[in-house]
Amino acid sequence: MTPPILSIRNPQAMVRAAETVRAGGVIVIPTETIYGIAALLENQAAIRRLYEVRERAPEPATPLLLARAALMGELARVNLVAQQLARRFWPGPLTLLLPPGPDLPLELRAAPVALRVPGYAPLLPLLDAVGGYLFVSGAIRAGHPPAITAQEAAALFGDDVALILDGGPVLFGVASTVVDCISVPPAVVRRGAISEDKLRDYLLPEAPAPAR
Repeated sequence: MTPPILSIRNPQAMVRAAETVRAGGVIVIPTETIYGIAALLENQAAIRRLYEVRERAPEPATPLLLARAALMGELARVNLVAQQLARRFWPGPLTLLLPPGPDLPLELRAAPVALRVPGYAPLLPLLDAVGGYLFVSGAIRAGHPPAITAQEAAALFGDDVALILDGGPVLFGVASTVVDCISVPPAVVRRGAISEDKLRDYLLPEAPAPAR
């Protein structure tokens, strides 16, 4: 069966999506990179369900989408490099790997966090409606490429998810670039939508941020 596919630009669909997530449901959402599968950060049962649906092992870092960069300090121990990268590339397809903050649920403090503010404005009201952030991993199932449309997500997950928000085809079609801001010097650990050339000046040891 196919779960409900609702336009992300429909305010009632956004209300329904927020209610579903708060009730412990797992949903699919669009971003500018690929579609993602989302659950409430505070609901460990929903997060376990998310990984069961993806048929993939839990990721080594806790993947979170934020409504705004100001929320970084609630979720991570933020350093200067991360602040510089966030100022330059957020909102956008860059994920920052950081040590977990003390306010995270206890179950998630053993692993780093992977934070991103998406450059897809229609998604931000949903993030705000559920407290400013969501646990979001790529809408990928074992043996398949990532979903880049709502219809592809429906074909992958069927009624294993509660609903799908449809934002049309994604802009990039590849995952975000991931920079490890814990290591010294920081390093790109996953190539993605932002090229390493654009990041190079920020990754040099003890280099100041380039002039804007």
